[in-house]
Amino acid sequence: MRRTGASAPPTPDGVRTADELVARLRELHSWAGVSYHEIHRRVTASRRRRRVSELPAYNTVYRCLQPGRSRLDVELVVDIAAALLNDESHVASWRQAHQVVVGRAGEAGIVTVADSIPLDQDAFVGRSQEIEDLLKAYRAGTTRFVIGGMAGAGKTRLARHLAHRLLAYGQGTDLQLSVDLRGFDPDRPPADPAAVLEGFLRRLGVPGSQVLCLELAGRVRRFQQLAAERKAIVLLDNAASEDQVAPLLAPGPDCITLVTSRYQLGGSPDIKSLALKVFSPEESLELLAETVGQETIATDRATALRIAELVGHLPLALAVVAARLTDLPGWTLVDHLERLTEHRERLRLEDQVGPALALSYEALPPERRRLLRLLALHPGRDFDSYAVAAAADQPRADVERQLADLVRSSLVQSGAPGRYGLHDLVRVFASDRSRDEDQGTARRDALARLFDYYRWTAGRAAVGYAPHEGGRLKIVDDPGYEIPPVETRDEARAWLDTERTTLITVACGAAELGRPLPVTDLSRSIHYYLDTSGYFREAQVLHESAVAVADEDITRSRAENNLGCVYWRQGRYAEGRACYERALVLTRKLGNREGVARCLGNVALGHFRLGHYEQAIDCFEQALAIFEEEGALHITSVCTNRGGLGWALLRLDRTEEALVEFKRSLLTARRLGDNTFEEAYALVNLGIAYERMGLLKEATDYGEAALVLSHKLDFRTNIPDCTNLLGKVKLATDPAAAVQLQQEALDLTVETGNRALMVEIRNDLGLSLRRAGRIQEALEQHQLALVDAESLADPYEIARARRGLADQSLPAGWNSDGAGRRRG
Repeated sequence: MRRTGASAPPTPDGVRTADELVARLRELHSWAGVSYHEIHRRVTASRRRRRVSELPAYNTVYRCLQPGRSRLDVELVVDIAAALLNDESHVASWRQAHQVVVGRAGEAGIVTVADSIPLDQDAFVGRSQEIEDLLKAYRAGTTRFVIGGMAGAGKTRLARHLAHRLLAYGQGTDLQLSVDLRGFDPDRPPADPAAVLEGFLRRLGVPGSQVLCLELAGRVRRFQQLAAERKAIVLLDNAASEDQVAPLLAPGPDCITLVTSRYQLGGSPDIKSLALKVFSPEESLELLAETVGQETIATDRATALRIAELVGHLPLALAVVAARLTDLPGWTLVDHLERLTEHRERLRLEDQVGPALALSYEALPPERRRLLRLLALHPGRDFDSYAVAAAADQPRADVERQLADLVRSSLVQSGAPGRYGLHDLVRVFASDRSRDEDQGTARRDALARLFDYYRWTAGRAAVGYAPHEGGRLKIVDDPGYEIPPVETRDEARAWLDTERTTLITVACGAAELGRPLPVTDLSRSIHYYLDTSGYFREAQVLHESAVAVADEDITRSRAENNLGCVYWRQGRYAEGRACYERALVLTRKLGNREGVARCLGNVALGHFRLGHYEQAIDCFEQALAIFEEEGALHITSVCTNRGGLGWALLRLDRTEEALVEFKRSLLTARRLGDNTFEEAYALVNLGIAYERMGLLKEATDYGEAALVLSHKLDFRTNIPDCTNLLGKVKLATDPAAAVQLQQEALDLTVETGNRALMVEIRNDLGLSLRRAGRIQEALEQHQLALVDAESLADPYEIARARRGLADQSLPAGWNSDGAGRRRG
């Protein structure tokens, strides 16, 4: 076999089934021109280098590349792709494609990124030689560190401790980022690197709408660009593989990346790799002495060493045992050794952590055992005492005391202030105990209380975040649990930001258990927050789950509407319209006139973006007729739909009719009061209509008024619209000034990430550049507009871009139709 000569290797983009993924992998095989035996050799060599114990047989590798596969091993797919590309750092898309195939891509995209390195609550013990080696490498110029080792070896604690040592040296003073990549989570897939980069960029101040316009490669470039300017520390915890880590590495001499993994990653000369082993006997004794005192250990050193040997000198197990030693002060070290030995023999466990966990667990009072089992039921990876109190059906003060005791016992981890979590091994242990010791009804009741808590609190936070939405939100019945403060907008925003990932995980967990109510309630209550904050990935996962599990027409209709909005934001107009149309059918069936009107307006948006203007006009007019019959409660909806109707008329060159609708929209907007977003929309719409009619003074007056009000409101998505309008007005007399204004508008639009407006402004800027005699730059703008317009399936802007490209031979004074757009 030999390489086919294609300029770039095949990618797995767009695959949806296992057969499609295998077919694409076979294409990559043909492109690479590598024999099956060579693939097998490379895969096994890579795994040996990374100290992965599972080495596939030749037949296993061969079968993975054959059609007809119903299941695929993700690690083998990724390793084969790496072998064929001969580069393990460029295969993240193959892992993501596998997640799409198995339906877990949505979960992989739900990631929490912290803007600080967590502090350890307890004193750091041991690892002096490892720390010295790592710091020596840092002083020699190394900026990338990989700490590998078995579960429970203390990789995360060492990485955090090293990070804080580096902070003391002045490193990381500009930027700290920390994320759990979930490489070995028993319940959730590894984190998608693209989602992690989204979290990084948001923490760096990049607007969410702008991030969502960038593919993985674009996010990598933007992150490296921004991080390179800062003294940064990035902690990538629990990494699954090199391809997961590669896009997340911080660049430059002042950016430190710390990676932990159960595998040995890296291997390139610029990476310092450390294989973390268990504690030495002296370190084990030091940890025990830190807890029970030097004198106790010194009096019976041999017994203390035997205890450490029984748990394999594993730091996690030692910490649990040490906590137990302090809980039973009347026991000698010999007593503890005998009990641990008996327990291990009875359990017949070969690992070192199991007996230590079991022994500490059985020493707990019954209420703390029960609480630990309840914590393992929580779908999220961290939680606060409010949620735990609801699940336990106990006063929060009592729960906080029990949590503090479990933290002291090293069975519960304390991270950010007020947040708690479980080590993976403790979670598995507690889950097993819950299945053994708790009745199914008790487990279900605890989850029901937990779901009710999140439904209620999220509903209250949604009203605090957007009071004007309160009238349309059905708040669930108060379950009577204590909730955190979420009444003001700042309180609600803070809680929603903290719990966003947990809420999505809770919804997914409820969906898997066949409980629709928590999913559909969360879909309804936090939709506005996710939409206005630009968390479209999370919104898509939530609303798709709600659509899938909704068991009533009214809840499915709401979920379809919300999902349509997400697709719309993502530029998936046909899919969005399909959602809106399904919602409309359901709402008509229910006889809900207000709901029908909202759905009609949404369907009209889909028709508009896809170039079906007559259908859009019909839907807008039907919606307006219903809203105006319903009365004053729907002023905002009337404004929005009149503006949409005006834009559909404008696209059909019915400019005078459009002007009438825009004027009526402005009058309606002013009924809402002074200085509203709706008024700013209406003003710029009028200015655009006047510009189309050649009435430049009126266009300037309305455009300037809209710009002043938009700045006053900090209405960032409307400011570039106004600026572009003023540039189009200037084109008649001063093309250079027009270019300057439209370039400013384009820069602002790139910043906000509004792709639809970006396409329109590029086409307008292309016309102005041509008028200014800058032909090549004009062509570049039209070409960029065409690429984006085609990706959005916007026929109107596609036609404008192609016209701009086709008429390159026309003189600079040529006048093209610079028609506008319906605002989205």
